[in-house]
Amino acid sequence: MISILLMSDMHFGTDKALPYIDDSIRLVTFQKICMIARQHSLFIIAGDLFEGTIAHNPYYNAVTQLLQSLLQDGVKIIYIPGEAELADSSNIDAINNIPSTVTLFGGSDNYIDCALDNEIVYCYGGDSDITHITKASQEGFHIGVFHIDLEENNHTKTTSHTISVKLLKSMPLDFYALGHHHNFSMYKYKNKIIGAYPGSPEAVTLDETGDRYVLSITVMNNEIHQIKRITVNSLRIEKLTIQCDSIHSQDQLYNLLQPYNKPSVVLCCVLEGIRSFDASYIPQACDRCAGVIVQDNSKLSGEYICAMHKNEKTLKGYFFSELQKNCRNDVGDIMLDIINDIENTCAMYKGDL
Repeated sequence: MISILLMSDMHFGTDKALPYIDDSIRLVTFQKICMIARQHSLFIIAGDLFEGTIAHNPYYNAVTQLLQSLLQDGVKIIYIPGEAELADSSNIDAINNIPSTVTLFGGSDNYIDCALDNEIVYCYGGDSDITHITKASQEGFHIGVFHIDLEENNHTKTTSHTISVKLLKSMPLDFYALGHHHNFSMYKYKNKIIGAYPGSPEAVTLDETGDRYVLSITVMNNEIHQIKRITVNSLRIEKLTIQCDSIHSQDQLYNLLQPYNKPSVVLCCVLEGIRSFDASYIPQACDRCAGVIVQDNSKLSGEYICAMHKNEKTLKGYFFSELQKNCRNDVGDIMLDIINDIENTCAMYKGDL
């Protein structure tokens, strides 16, 4: 039996500046992944371990030390760089210095054979043309390791970076360990699993919500016996869309937010509709979250704007006080837009109006 751990797209050094999930969080997650890798014979890193200038990354030494420790413990490591690493031409030396049993990139050989637990695994990949890979032997289990865009659209033109699912199903290797897509995907053909993306183990963008994974793969008698997703992310992004029209009290808003108020959660709260409450209350109510991001697409209700300003001893205060007396609560869209425009115009000026 062969045990394989598959990871991709950690993106140490990403410049996307995702709030609250930085490289220190990624390192904690990578340490967890390396602990899991110790329980496997083979650790495959399918690209985009780093992003930007690798040698300047403050976590480069910590990552390489963790990988070197795995090698010393007898875990074989297959590593390929992805487009995020190859975007900077100065990264080549740093890529070659990342500890691995083999880095499938830039060499004349496009595969390596590894004897694991009395069985042989052949790993192919790197900058080889995926469409021209052939098995080096009829024995053993053959894995293609590629950082590539796999498209569901079977009419997609095949390139060195993109192939269709249909083409993948016709290719000769037993399994394709893939990186590039940041969400888990698995592909089957004739009741056999032929490929998988583990997805990013820690979120890189706000769209990468929920659990994030690495894949534990068991091979027996040259066939996949089991693939198991292992949740590894230290922080998880949860997205909550609030239709503000339906919120009629602070208690109602509090009860809606509380299931997300956890130290392991970065909450992305999207506000839609007509709002009659203070959006700054949301971070206060989520005081246990690792972070809160409020995306406010709402419009303030006319009643709420009037209530905010009616007690001000200014011309603006007098205006909104009189407006509240004379406007119905269910003002139409045009009147609401006018009230919002007046509020925004008033906010542009310094001093009392």
